[in-house]
Amino acid sequence: MNPLDVSAATNRWSTRPAVEKLWLFGGLLLCAMLLPPPTAAPLVVVATLVVTLTLARVRARLFFLALLGPAVFIVLGAVPIAVSLRGGLHVEPGGLDLAVTTGLRAIAASAATIGLAVTTSVADLLDLARRAGVPAALCHVADLTYRLIGILIRSVGAAREASGLRLGLRNPRVAISVVGTQFALVFVRATDRAHAMSEAMSLRAEPGMTAVLTADRPARPARLLATTGVLLSIVGMSLLLARMWHVG
Repeated sequence: MNPLDVSAATNRWSTRPAVEKLWLFGGLLLCAMLLPPPTAAPLVVVATLVVTLTLARVRARLFFLALLGPAVFIVLGAVPIAVSLRGGLHVEPGGLDLAVTTGLRAIAASAATIGLAVTTSVADLLDLARRAGVPAALCHVADLTYRLIGILIRSVGAAREASGLRLGLRNPRVAISVVGTQFALVFVRATDRAHAMSEAMSLRAEPGMTAVLTADRPARPARLLATTGVLLSIVGMSLLLARMWHVG
């Protein structure tokens, strides 16, 4: 099991119904996407941290490591929005504000998504999707893709460890060659593993008919109402702060 699976299975909220966690983190995701980023993004991130680290007791190191990759990608992607090379290196008019708001929105949305990932297992999400009417074939593809990603991550880790033991990473020039070879190996292995997994699961059942074993845990209306209250509070505070900011 990868660290996200372990966290989803062992955190304090692991036994809570998936619909309650989806209502919370999905609501935070919508707040990050729809509300003004300068005021909403900090509120969404703080709410996600409180829920994930304090209430669900997810390890802080795991959460921040999972967020680090998307955050770096977002920051690097925001640079071309603010800076232009046309006519020489310069900051685009209004580009810096657009880059900051885009980055804040994306990081807040990523934090909410990761909060759901570290507190809710894929089996629970797939079961919830099936009950909500998502086509069985689509759930089947999602299940296969998730399993394949886990296998490939372990394969990359094993290949990197083997290269390190053979001193394949002793200097930058050799390391670049080794990493390129590993990526080529993983690409070929991904094709083979995907074909093998598809055949194996087809032998178990018709595509889309494979089931996941989950406990039947109905959502509690009181928790859904409390979550709705928190989300409405974030909406109200964000809009109020945005209005005060604009007026000021």
